[in-house]
Amino acid sequence: MLRRLSKRKIGALLIALPMVLNGCQAVGGLDVNKAIFEASTAQSLEGKSTIILDLVPGDQAQARASSKEQTVMKLLEHIEIHQDAIKMDNAENVSSTGYIAIAKHKIAFQAYITKERVIIALEGGKKPIVIDRTSSSTRDLPPVLVKLLEERFEPFVNSLSSFLIKQLPNPGKLNVDNVREVVNGETLSLNKIHGEISGKELIPLAKTFVTNLMQDDKALKQLIGELYDLLYPLLSPQLDQWIQDYKDGKAVHNPLESYPIPETPGSKAGVEAFIGMLDILKNRDMTIEVIHTEIKQLSVFVLLGLHARKEQELQETLPFLNDSTRVKADLYVDNTMKLRKSNLELEATSLNAVSGGSLSSAKISIAGEYWNLNNPVKLVPLTADEDALVLEKGITAVDVLRNFTPSSEAYRLLKDDLGISKKSVLLLMDGDRYKANSRKPFLEDGVAMVPTTFLSEKLDLRVDWNEEAQTVTIIDPVNLTTIKLKSGSQTAWVNGEEIQMDKEMLQREGIHFVPLTFIVTQLGGQTEWYNEARSIQITK
Repeated sequence: MLRRLSKRKIGALLIALPMVLNGCQAVGGLDVNKAIFEASTAQSLEGKSTIILDLVPGDQAQARASSKEQTVMKLLEHIEIHQDAIKMDNAENVSSTGYIAIAKHKIAFQAYITKERVIIALEGGKKPIVIDRTSSSTRDLPPVLVKLLEERFEPFVNSLSSFLIKQLPNPGKLNVDNVREVVNGETLSLNKIHGEISGKELIPLAKTFVTNLMQDDKALKQLIGELYDLLYPLLSPQLDQWIQDYKDGKAVHNPLESYPIPETPGSKAGVEAFIGMLDILKNRDMTIEVIHTEIKQLSVFVLLGLHARKEQELQETLPFLNDSTRVKADLYVDNTMKLRKSNLELEATSLNAVSGGSLSSAKISIAGEYWNLNNPVKLVPLTADEDALVLEKGITAVDVLRNFTPSSEAYRLLKDDLGISKKSVLLLMDGDRYKANSRKPFLEDGVAMVPTTFLSEKLDLRVDWNEEAQTVTIIDPVNLTTIKLKSGSQTAWVNGEEIQMDKEMLQREGIHFVPLTFIVTQLGGQTEWYNEARSIQITK
C-alpha cells in the first residue's frame, strides 16, 4: 500500500525539505509550516514541471569501467524530463505528456497513472508499456479491507507529513518575500519562501530533529494511534486465525515468512511468548504506550550516537557533508496557502570517496508551475489492451526493444547507445570431439559445433524444428534475420538467400548441432578463438 503514495506528494515533500522550521513559527508574517503542509495536500491540479539530472564521473570511472559502462555513464551525465501538461483529478489519478531528453535523443511520452497501474506510451512504441501498481500484500485481501485501508491511508500520510515538518529545526537560511511571478501565463502576487541547507548543517539539524521528536509526546502518541487504527483492523483477523490454528494443534507458519514453524520445545515456548505479545495488540492504549516507549528508546540511542562522534569525524567518513553540498528551494504560495510555483536544487560534491571513484558530483534540479488547484480537472486517459507490454518477471530486454520501430529515437537509444540486446558469451570447449549422450559443444573438422539449445539459452535466439522437413529455423528476434538449415546439408537459407556453410548441421543421438561461427556471423556478430584457453568469445 505504501507504493500507492502518489508521486505528487513525494515531490512536494522533496520540495519542502529545505523549508524546515520549529513548530508553527511564522517567518515574515507567513505561517511557513502551514504553507509547506498545504503544498503537499492539493487534491487536484494542472501544471508543468522540468527535472534535470547532471552527473560528473569520478576519478576512477573511466579506468575501471568497461566500454559499455563508459557509454552508459556518458548518457547519464545529463538527462531532462519535461512534463508539459500535468493533470491530476485526485490523489491517485494523474495524466501527463512531455518528453525525455537524453544524449542526442528526444523522446515524447504520454503517461496515465491510476492506483492500479501506470500506462506509458513512448514515441515510436508499437504498444503502450504497463506497470502494475497493485501491491502483492493487498492483492489477495478482501475488498472491504482494501477499501478501509485506502480510505484511511491518505489521512495518515497527511498526519505523518505534518508531524515531521513540525519537528524539523530551522535551517541556516530561511526567509519570505512578496514577489510577482508568472504562472501559466498569468502574473500573480505570491509569497516566496526561500530556504537553504548545506551538508555541514545536516548533523546539527539531525540532532535537533531527534530532540524535538522526543519532546513532543502528545503528537507522537496521536500519530501512533492513527497508525494502529489503520493497520489493526487489517491484521486482527489474520492474527486471530493464526492463534486459533495453534490452539487447535494445526501447523502454523512464521507470520513474516511462508515456512512452517518446526515443533521443538524452544519453538513452542517462542510461539506462546509471541501469542502473549499479540494479546497486547488487542489493547489500543497499551499498544500505543509500548510503541511510544520503543521509539523514545531508539531516539535516545540515535541521539547518543550523533553526539558520540564529532562532526569532523563524521565529515571525514562522509566527505559530502560540507558547505559545497547544498539543498536550495523556493516555494511560491498565494494568499490561500496554495503552492503555485516551486524550484528545488540539490547538489552533492566530493562523492569520489563514497562512490569508490565512480562519481564525482551529482546535481538535480526540479521546477514546476501549478494552477487550477482543487478544482475539477479533466484527465487525458491512455488505454492499454491485452496486447500491451506488461513489465513483469519474464520480460526480456529483447521484448522491450522489439516494442519500438527501428527508426525511432527510443529504439536507437536502447539498441545503439545502451546496447540492451548485445550479448557477450565466453564458450569453454570441453575437449575437441563429440562425447556420447552429451549436449556439450565440440570441434568437427576444425569447426565449432554447438547444440541448438545453446542458441536459445545463451544468445536469446528462437529455434524451431520441423520434423517433417528435417529443418531447423533460427530467428533473431531483434533484427528478424531468419536462418534455415537442413540436416546433412551445407546449404543455408539466410532470409531466403542460399549461402554455403563450412560444415553441415549434424545430428547426434537426437540432438542437432550447428556451426557456431557461421550462425553468429550471419546475425551480425563475431567469434574469436583463444587457443591457449580452448575457448571462444562470442559477441553479438
